[in-house]
Amino acid sequence: MRMFVVLVGCIILAFLTYRPVLNGMAQYLVYPDVKKPSDFIVLLGGETDGQRTRKAVELYREGLAPKIIVSSGARISWRTTESKEMVALLKQLHVPDSDIILEQRSRSTYENALYTKEIVEGQILRNKRITLVTDDWHTRRSMYVFRQAFAATDIEIHSVGSHSLEKVQLTDWWRDHESMQTILSEWARLVVYVIKY
Repeated sequence: MRMFVVLVGCIILAFLTYRPVLNGMAQYLVYPDVKKPSDFIVLLGGETDGQRTRKAVELYREGLAPKIIVSSGARISWRTTESKEMVALLKQLHVPDSDIILEQRSRSTYENALYTKEIVEGQILRNKRITLVTDDWHTRRSMYVFRQAFAATDIEIHSVGSHSLEKVQLTDWWRDHESMQTILSEWARLVVYVIKY
């Protein structure tokens, strides 16, 4: 009888706690936004609907930073690259060529950090700060890897998350196939990055 009571208690406890635990897993991936004057806005690849680019332009117009680094070497098709599409949208939104810096070698968040560091280290920095723009659920991993890459410098790293039109649900994400795929995949990548870098 005692084992039965313990088992029922465990089932009830699991039922009462699973939702906050799973929601907490998704919320952990979102690093808190920090908007401080920066030398560069770093627009990370992985764009699906233009919302990262629009968020970068919003911050640029607010005067957060005078330049935008577009960091992506990914190909969308045999005809074009992700970075070319992002730059086209920046121009459409009236960001002048002189304020856009293109980094087209990176194929991962880790390479985004490495190649961005090469660009930034060659510049005169007023604020000694960069702000990353990416999807909100990608900010935790981005912040981790950029801070690792920039650890030997005195450059601060901050981030501001964007929200995709194809919104990933951070609450009850396991009930939506696309959200579940994104959250679990991002957690797997985060674990790999922490182990590897």
